Amino acid sequence: MLRAYVVQETVGPLRGLGRYLLFGLAGAIAVSVSIVLAALALMRALQSETSLFGANWSFVPHLAGAAVLIVAIVVLALAIKPTRDAQGANGVAGNAADDDSEESDGG
Repeated sequence: MLRAYVVQETVGPLRGLGRYLLFGLAGAIAVSVSIVLAALALMRALQSETSLFGANWSFVPHLAGAAVLIVAIVVLALAIKPTRDAQGANGVAGNAADDDSEESDGG
């Protein structure tokens, strides 16, 4: 009975964690590949479909592709938010024991 309990409390959550990491990694790879392909498509379209970028301006499609990648990185970095568990009651990350000691110092 003890063995079944230990397996239930360790193996089950580890399997769930593995599944969570697997889907997260697969999603991250899919998003990364699609963003890079979109930037390449933009760059290639600007190079082949427009005649605005001649010999002296041939670098502009490359800058446009790089700009798309930079914007994507910024948007994805801003989408990362801390979980509620990592925040205190007032929304600021910190130690709960520190918050209690500051309140009790006032008197």
